[in-house]
Amino acid sequence: MKEVLKKAEAKVDTLEEKVVHLGKDAVQNKMSVVGVIASSLSVCMYVSYIPQIIGNLSGHQGDWIQPFVAFINCTMWVGYGFFKKSRDWPIVFANLPGIIFGLMAAITARL
Repeated sequence: MKEVLKKAEAKVDTLEEKVVHLGKDAVQNKMSVVGVIASSLSVCMYVSYIPQIIGNLSGHQGDWIQPFVAFINCTMWVGYGFFKKSRDWPIVFANLPGIIFGLMAAITARL
């Protein structure tokens, strides 16, 4: 009887480990999806500077402070993601457009 209980306990422990592992995998998959969506939205946010840049170049000057601060913020995030021990590429790629378009919007607003 003790052997049967030990085998049953071992099977329960194994099943419990498998369930915990499946739960962790499910959470990781959800976080990956959230990361892709967040990175895509970040890129969209910085690409939305294009109309301001076009307006600046056509004589309708916009404000330069917000895009300049976005440029600094994105530069910091890219540096953080790139120089981490294990590089965080989603952070780097999500903020690279902010460096480019934020700086362009700030410069063209000051011309």
